Amino acid sequence: MKLSLKCLPVGDLPYETNELATKLTVKLFENVPFLANMPNAADGESIINRSVMNLPGVKIKDKKIIFNEGPQDKSQLLALDVAFNHPTQENLETYKFETFFLPKYYQILKRIKPSETVVNLSGPFTVAYRLMKNGAQMLSDKYYRKFLIQAVSVKALWIIHKIKEISPDTLPIIMLEDPLLCRFGDLKREHEDITRDVIVNMYAKIIHKIKEYHGCVGIQCFEKCDWKIPIDAGVDIISFDAYTNPNNLNIIPEKINNFLVGGGRINWAIVPVINEATVKALSLDYVYNRFINTVEGLILSGVSERLAYNRAIVSIQGNVNKLPLIFAEKAIILATQLSKKIPSFRIPPKPDSNQ
Repeated sequence: MKLSLKCLPVGDLPYETNELATKLTVKLFENVPFLANMPNAADGESIINRSVMNLPGVKIKDKKIIFNEGPQDKSQLLALDVAFNHPTQENLETYKFETFFLPKYYQILKRIKPSETVVNLSGPFTVAYRLMKNGAQMLSDKYYRKFLIQAVSVKALWIIHKIKEISPDTLPIIMLEDPLLCRFGDLKREHEDITRDVIVNMYAKIIHKIKEYHGCVGIQCFEKCDWKIPIDAGVDIISFDAYTNPNNLNIIPEKINNFLVGGGRINWAIVPVINEATVKALSLDYVYNRFINTVEGLILSGVSERLAYNRAIVSIQGNVNKLPLIFAEKAIILATQLSKKIPSFRIPPKPDSNQ
């Protein structure tokens, strides 16, 4: 799947108004607009909230996500199954989500008709880990694993339908944020039946469903994790913290090389946003050199130089909503500037057989 994006929109934005968020989106991400998350603008604004909103049996209480299946939820769970298997706009509308920036996002899509657009949702492992039923993670209950797969899928399919309704030729890129994938080892030790195959299968079914309805799928985890899991499940993009964990991919060079050969892309979240002082000291030369040195480390481990660069995307390292506005914008601007400096390697022509 060919993608034009070179800079991935990442993290919560610092704005309190739609006007400022729209200005940044149109100026820096005109070719790949994204559904911004703006926690400073509205209470309860978060990726996890948009990902579990309106799901049957799910309640958010004191920042905890709880599943309580009542008598009325039986029919709703059946409806969820219908929406997953027959994802018409009518069937999916029950599981819609609302965010502060959503109306403006629709307007941007309508006006620009971009080739690609990015929407962030919570990934299946994070939803499974945070969603509690009777004090235990729902993933530990085999009966509800189908629910978790369907719950993540219908959210993605609903927004894909909305995007296609507004701009039929736009490719929706669904970035599944899965920060808790790093806890897989802990959960596996607690529950022996939660195997690697179980998690790969969960990802694979969601990824297949999204691709079936003409979406592209990325997995994002800024903690150290086992990247073989989403790669084996068929993901299109992996997004990792290349600043704090620069060697996270170097330990699996053969797997990464095969991923890139198959058309996969890597997002290098290389522009640090740890604190104000760090961002204040940044320069384009610094982040460029840091990026090159980090990619070269992957190349030295055995990954193709041409593929490593030609399939590279860059971004900031995480949320910037708690940074002063001037520094939040500086980090995002640096990421977009860096994306224009990514080296490009041409495929050498085949030798002329007549010579």
